[in-house]
Amino acid sequence: MKISRESKQFLENLRLYLFSSGKNEKEIEEIIGELEDHLYEAEQNGKNVEDIIGKTPKAYMEQIANEMPIDIKGLLKYIPIVVTGAFSYILMRDAIRGEIGYSLIEMIGSLFIFLFSLLLASVLFKYVAGNKISKIKEWFMFGIVGSTPVALFIALIFLDQYYDTPTIQFGVIGNYIAIAFSILVFVGIAIWAKTWISIIFPIILFVPEFIINKSSLQESTKLILSGIIVPVCFGIYALTVLKLEKNKDKKLTGQ
Repeated sequence: MKISRESKQFLENLRLYLFSSGKNEKEIEEIIGELEDHLYEAEQNGKNVEDIIGKTPKAYMEQIANEMPIDIKGLLKYIPIVVTGAFSYILMRDAIRGEIGYSLIEMIGSLFIFLFSLLLASVLFKYVAGNKISKIKEWFMFGIVGSTPVALFIALIFLDQYYDTPTIQFGVIGNYIAIAFSILVFVGIAIWAKTWISIIFPIILFVPEFIINKSSLQESTKLILSGIIVPVCFGIYALTVLKLEKNKDKKLTGQ
């Protein structure tokens, strides 16, 4: 059963919107499956998405989301995974920069930034799913949301330097354990989510920095290189994804 590119995109956006709204994954797939059947039958009669749903895609998504209860149990299942993943990023970042040590203000601030980033990402996912925007604009918005935690962490670093709070220090062995733990988490999330993103992002973020830090370059040069290489790598990755999606769209259009 093949549906049009427009219908397929609508279903993908609906899935993302409902998932970002905290709905049950099984119920989401059931709704998507039923709607896909209706869309297929409608397209055979020359109708499109809006003919079936009777309103704009965004309004329909909001209606479905309002009719479905929030899956508290499902959210609780994902929270440990997300928290562990975020914690692994922090551990890996700090481990490759030297011995790990966290002050009280760093721990509290990191938790706040993490929760705020989750909220921001959820709002963005719902916006992207409910509105027709170009891929360039979509990636631009993801870039802004992705850079917000970075800016907040930089602010947290300055705040930590200004206020003196108790600190917990780990040794060299703790560094190796942190790196090994983080790698296992990244791989585990990739297997669980069936996506390479949880592996690709850490590679882009940490491998260049690790190599640069091990070099004999001056500190100022290291900072400049780190500030250039990482964004360039993310840009290359984004362009690659866009190209692959365009090729996929061409194939669907050809069908």
